Amino acid sequence: MIKPHLFAAIGSLALGVLSLSGCGPESDDAAGIEMPRFEDPLLAEGRSVWMGTCRACHLLGVAGAPAVTDYANWEPRIAKGMAALYKGPLLGIKGEDGKYKMPPRAGNDRLSDTQIKRAADYMIAAVQQLHAETQAGAQAN
Repeated sequence: MIKPHLFAAIGSLALGVLSLSGCGPESDDAAGIEMPRFEDPLLAEGRSVWMGTCRACHLLGVAGAPAVTDYANWEPRIAKGMAALYKGPLLGIKGEDGKYKMPPRAGNDRLSDTQIKRAADYMIAAVQQLHAETQAGAQAN
């Protein structure tokens, strides 16, 4: 029989795992980052996919993934163009050891190519928006 105080601990642990894995509510409060929302319906769709799949690694830069707030890391990637940026989540990215740093299909085989591309479009728009907000805040101070 599980004691009542263990239910609370198990529940807290489950919520922690869900938030770390990128599952659960579409809130970034724990990280202190408010992900942008855009009027464009394609970017809105991309945001939904990003929040469900990409956020787990790219919100804070987990496992070597560039964080959405790390513009210096994104700038050379953005310069290569969207066609190059789509290849990573579609085909996967391997490290020097030959193991995937990002698995093919961004680790979510249920996503269509279009959904993956829209998530990438959203991520780049978000990176640029977050950078612009940071720059505006720095100039205001």
